Amino acid sequence: MGVDRLSRRQVLAGLVATSTGTLTSPLPPLFPGARGGLDGYVPGDVDRFSLSNARVLVGDGSEFVGGIRVESGKIVEAGPGVSGGTDLGGAVVFPGFFDGGSAIGLFEVDQEGGTHDDNESSDAVVPAARVVDAYNPLSAGVGVARRQAVLGGLVVPNGGLVPGQAAWMRFAGDTVAEATVLDPAGLWINLGRGGTGSQPNAPKSRMGVASRLREILDAHKPPDDPHASCSEGDRKSGRCDRGKCKKKDEKPPEYTRAQRAWHAVRRRELKVILYAERADDILTGIALAREYQLDTVLAGCAEGHLVAREIGDSGFSALAGPVTTQPSGWDNAHARYDNLALLHAAGVNIVLRHGGAHQLREMGVEAVIAVAYGLPYGAAIAAACGFNARAVWPVPVGRLAVGESATLAVALGDPLQPRTVMSRAWVEGREVSLRSRQTDLFERFRALR
Repeated sequence: MGVDRLSRRQVLAGLVATSTGTLTSPLPPLFPGARGGLDGYVPGDVDRFSLSNARVLVGDGSEFVGGIRVESGKIVEAGPGVSGGTDLGGAVVFPGFFDGGSAIGLFEVDQEGGTHDDNESSDAVVPAARVVDAYNPLSAGVGVARRQAVLGGLVVPNGGLVPGQAAWMRFAGDTVAEATVLDPAGLWINLGRGGTGSQPNAPKSRMGVASRLREILDAHKPPDDPHASCSEGDRKSGRCDRGKCKKKDEKPPEYTRAQRAWHAVRRRELKVILYAERADDILTGIALAREYQLDTVLAGCAEGHLVAREIGDSGFSALAGPVTTQPSGWDNAHARYDNLALLHAAGVNIVLRHGGAHQLREMGVEAVIAVAYGLPYGAAIAAACGFNARAVWPVPVGRLAVGESATLAVALGDPLQPRTVMSRAWVEGREVSLRSRQTDLFERFRALR
């Protein structure tokens, strides 16, 4: 039964459950090799398998009863006719969860500054800073998130007006290269009070935030193409370097990495991710994006429901959330739980964002609360499980269909319910362990002596 048939009271009552298990709730079953290594992958070289007798959530909001067959990391068959392999006995197969923006892997202990690499505070504007240069694929938080089938997502920097470049990561692999799906995924820019601060060159007001951004964008118009006078054929063949290029003897200008980042933004080669909570800050971001014709994604949007029509008309996707944001300051005084439902009704493409590096395991909780407050169940799956992210980035997640990457998970019940146990998961056809430091500690101390 879909959670859209449950009452708000039933949904919220379930939130007392913890994702590490209680003394009576089971941990993921230990099949051979289930513990895996530090990289999260289960040892072995199984490149083909079938899952049958399951409820399959495709990811786009549709579903069917049947199974899927995987070969060499790709889904080669999906539908009611798939049989054999592992009989799941009615369990749910779904694409897994994918977060729309957190600092997971960039710090370990919230209150220990020595573990933080999420905020380069040497300046308020550091567009050349890249999260992949600080991401730790072996972070304990990655395993904890994977425990609840959070298999990847957007990793973002924190602090300052322009804290750096985000990247889309898979939550498996023991090196940054193995974990990286897309880098860069966008330049993160904080609007409103989030763009002010005490860093060098930091604006002190909303006026200063917008003014500083306009100054930067005005100063970084893309340089002229030195081969503009050459024909397309000459440029492709390289003949312009042998006499036809009018600027062949000119030394090309040298630009810093920061300058090249801004040039890429102005050429729409690098997305900007504009983080704003307050309604007027969201509108400021939309106005800036239109003024400079930027390839834009919105993020945060706690008060997005107040300007849902304007966001929908802009055509920009929204990395919206957390759903559980409550009024806690002047930037989100009008936050409400039905925010995502109202954005969805306005035609906004929503990518669910939890945002908490140590709480990403609660992605399903965020989604089910959105459902309880009016977001259709299928829309919640599309927002939380990566399908909607495909409209923003070329990422191989979010859809269980023939030809797609076999990134998926098996849930012993509805994946959005907090008491549901996740039993197995695969990332691009390779099985990953759902064990974590938390589950290991639980087993070690479950019987106190």
